[in-house]
Order: sequence, then structure tokens, then C-alpha cells
Amino acid sequence: MIRTSVCLTVLFALVVPLSGCGGGGGSAAPTIENGGFRLLVFTRTEGFRHASIPTGVETVEQLGVMHGFEVEHTEDPAAFNAENLARFAAVMWLNTTGDVLDEDQQRAFEDYIAAGGGYVGVHSASDTEFDWPFYGDLVGAYFKNHPVFPVTAEEGPGVQQGVLRREAAEHPSTAHLPEQWALEDEFYAFQSNPRGVVRVLMDIDEDSYNQDPNTSNLPGSGAFPLGETGQMNDHPMSWCHDRLGGMAWYSAIGHSIGLYDDGDFRQHLLGGILTAARRQPADCAPREAGPLAEPEEGPAAPQQIPLLDEIADALAPSA
Repeated sequence: MIRTSVCLTVLFALVVPLSGCGGGGGSAAPTIENGGFRLLVFTRTEGFRHASIPTGVETVEQLGVMHGFEVEHTEDPAAFNAENLARFAAVMWLNTTGDVLDEDQQRAFEDYIAAGGGYVGVHSASDTEFDWPFYGDLVGAYFKNHPVFPVTAEEGPGVQQGVLRREAAEHPSTAHLPEQWALEDEFYAFQSNPRGVVRVLMDIDEDSYNQDPNTSNLPGSGAFPLGETGQMNDHPMSWCHDRLGGMAWYSAIGHSIGLYDDGDFRQHLLGGILTAARRQPADCAPREAGPLAEPEEGPAAPQQIPLLDEIADALAPSA
């Protein structure tokens, strides 16, 4: 069932910033070209379900009221048909997980993107549809793992403080951010580095948080250090591109409920929505390398525990 938040012009003069919404909720609305538009927010999960989904939907609905676009929310995959999708400037996949569309629905969404429709991916949108190559190209990179320490974090295991680094000072979703943005969330690592085929908007300082051990080192996935590291060296966290016909924007943050009350994050989401809907100019041309990229890109070798290295040296045959 689709829920609609209708944004009537008469409401704009009555809207006051909500308590705690920060800069993204109360700042002046960006210039929206060609009037309002519709955004479909899709939150179906067939894997892990984030507790922040209801808050995320509410946040996007508030942004719609404040900035002049309509928001419809659904978990019904039947919404992915040509007639319905044509009503929307963009579709947000908000913390989706698993296999959420059948083949006919996938084809309808492919046609929608090829015809210029927009895509917004938030957090676990990259932990979705691993067997659909088109979607992998659209989101830009698939989820690999995330930290598990501290296990007692209030927002769930692995939520910790980290520092994101702005690469695109002029992009609508990052222009408002400081060069180094400290925040608390669950920080993803990816199966591949999308730099070179997307425009990287932010990366993360890997020295600012503990990547390892991570979810690929949990029981059943191989004992650390035989499991995989969360380090990527060059570690993008938000990006955009338009190489499949429509405009696509993705941000890896958005796990924590409290983040949706952060003004900088709300403005980040708004900039991504306006980018995907083509309502604000946005440079999404790929760069081969960024100003913060390290020379050695791609996944790093698994870290070794020093004590195990010493044991291995001791057991090695003498020359």
C-alpha cells in the first residue's frame, strides 16, 4: 500500500522548523527548477531490517513538505510497474535489503532508469539485489562488511565515531559540509571501489574508526585473521553518476536513528534527492582519482594479529 504526503503550496508559509532538525530542516529551500515533483520511497526488506526505517521515511516526508515535493512511501514491489514509476522523478531505496523485486519489476525499473528516472540509495540499499547486475551498476558498489565493535553500542554493534572527508565542495549534497565531518554511524566497506566510474563525493578516514574485526569475521565466516578486512585504503562513502540514463546518488550512512535528526545529514539527503530528480545542477562526471585518494586503491590485505605472526615465525623452518 502506498502512503502519500501531499505538499501543498499553502503549507509552506505555515511550516516552522521542527525541534532538533538542524540546518537541513530549517534552512532556506534550495531553488527547485520546474516546480515540484514526486519521490517514491521504497523500504522493503528481505534481510536485516533497520530500526531507523520509520524515522527515515518521516524525515524524507518532512523534507518534502519543507522543500516542495511530494513523497509516497511503499513496501509493495507491485509499485514497480511502468505506469506507476512514470509518476516519479526519482525512487529512493531506503535501507532495503535482500531480493526485493521479481524479474518483471526489475525490467520495469531498468526501463524507468534508462528513460531518465532518478535513483537515491541510502545505506543498506547497497546490501540489496546481489544477483541483479543492473542494480549493482546502478548503486555503484555492493556492501561487503561493517565493524562489529563496540558490541554494546546504543544504535547496534559496530556503530562508532568516524570522520568523513568531503571531496566535492560544490555538490548539492556535500557543499554544506565541513572538509572533515565527524559523526557516529555504522560505516560500510564495499566489495569494489567505484572510483573512476562514479563521482566520489565523500570518503572516510580509515584511521578515524576501527574497521576490524567486522561482520565477515563472525562465526561461520572464517576466524580472524582468515576473515576479510574492512580496509579499502581509498574508501568512498557517497557518490553519484548518470551512466545508465538516469541520475543515481548513493550515501553509505543512514543506519542510526539519531542521525536523521542531524541537520547536516538531512541536508545531505535533500541534496541527493534533488540531484537524482534533476532539480539542482550536479556534476556527477567520474574522476579517476580524488584529492584524498591514496596511491594504492582497492581492498587491502587482511590484517594479521601480531602474536600470530610471531608464532608463525617461530614455527617456520630454519634456513
